[in-house]
Amino acid sequence: MIFHGYYAEIPRAEIDRFVRSQELGRLVTLGQDGTPHLGLYPFVYDDGAVDLHLVRSDEQIADLRARPRCLFEVDETLAVIPSYWVHPEYAGSATAYHRTVIFECEGTVVEEPAAVAAQQQRLLARYQPEGGFRPLAPDDALYRGALAQLAAVRLGITRVRAKFKLGQNRPVETRRKVIGELERRGRPNDRRAAEALRWTFEGAEPADGAGSPEASS
Repeated sequence: MIFHGYYAEIPRAEIDRFVRSQELGRLVTLGQDGTPHLGLYPFVYDDGAVDLHLVRSDEQIADLRARPRCLFEVDETLAVIPSYWVHPEYAGSATAYHRTVIFECEGTVVEEPAAVAAQQQRLLARYQPEGGFRPLAPDDALYRGALAQLAAVRLGITRVRAKFKLGQNRPVETRRKVIGELERRGRPNDRRAAEALRWTFEGAEPADGAGSPEASS
């Protein structure tokens, strides 16, 4: 992925807000033979780390024990637009809009039931704050079997790379035109994409360059 400055210079507070708004993220680990392994998980993001849980027999647990360096990626696919919204003839103006954050991490794995239960409480506090379940306890027969099969994974973040590809290399007038086209087209994510493009000039200070081919960047 190419991290052009006009896409990548995102305030950390906005990165944090975006990551916390997403419900699933991708963990990338490396197998013994060099094969990347990918998993999609619910998570808690706080204090410079990501918390998630895996089954102890998951291949990614073995990866993390042997090779703790990993990636955790959160993204949001917004829209693909036709070239003629930007230029009447140049096909290279077709592009896709998305927000992506990649965390480079060092992973730790804990299997102690009390630690796993504590992490599950944090996950439940995020995803099911209304309750509706019996409190977790490692010695409760209701939970003992499941907790014995899970591992708590904590990913300490060592580097953050963001790419919010939202037309920042186009003049504000062009972005306004694309916003109008998105709102008229009305696909399921188009309104969300329009709001994201609007953020680039109402909620941030993007670079207003003359533009460059976007199709492959």
